[in-house]
Amino acid sequence: MKIKKIVALCSRAGTFRLYNKMDREGVITQWLGTGNALYPLNGLPLLDEESLCAMFDIPEKKREKLVILCEDMPEIIDVADKDPKETLLEEKEMTIGYNGMQMIPLRTKDGIIFIGEQFLEPLADEIDLLNLYERKTPKGVSYVAVKAGMMLRGIIAPYDVVTDKKFITQLELLLIDSKRELEKITISSCSTADQDDGQQSIFEDADESKEG
Repeated sequence: MKIKKIVALCSRAGTFRLYNKMDREGVITQWLGTGNALYPLNGLPLLDEESLCAMFDIPEKKREKLVILCEDMPEIIDVADKDPKETLLEEKEMTIGYNGMQMIPLRTKDGIIFIGEQFLEPLADEIDLLNLYERKTPKGVSYVAVKAGMMLRGIIAPYDVVTDKKFITQLELLLIDSKRELEKITISSCSTADQDDGQQSIFEDADESKEG
């Protein structure tokens, strides 16, 4: 876990959300993040607003421009290491750039959701160990639990881009263009297959002219 990356995310968002979560034994774990992602602060002393600003070198002038919240973890978010109802998400081997963000598409049983790639930056040192799971609030709203093995390492809220008509339109146009290019490649491949095996490409001809 890279704490500096968490602080950087919070600074860019202008929001530091510090949540306390008490377990059944009375042990408190604190979580820090923005309104879109949260990460456990394991191994650190318990913080409040004053000590948070002191630890992360947030000066008074900058502090006045930030939203800093210190409160209990909302009950609707499950930050236990194991949720019996969670489901492993299928991560697509691609990202999509939109409005200055790189988004990762994830397939759920109900469709596709998107999370910001930047929210995995604090976990970059564990990236090869991470798996993403879908969890849901009591009202059925999806969010993503990031786990390394059996340990919960972060909570990420999906972007609500599937209701953005501009985004959907751009995806549809990209799909149409991609299909056209695929058809060109298919036609080109068929034409090449009908040619003599000994025919040289234009690149080979160019190489021979250089040698001459």
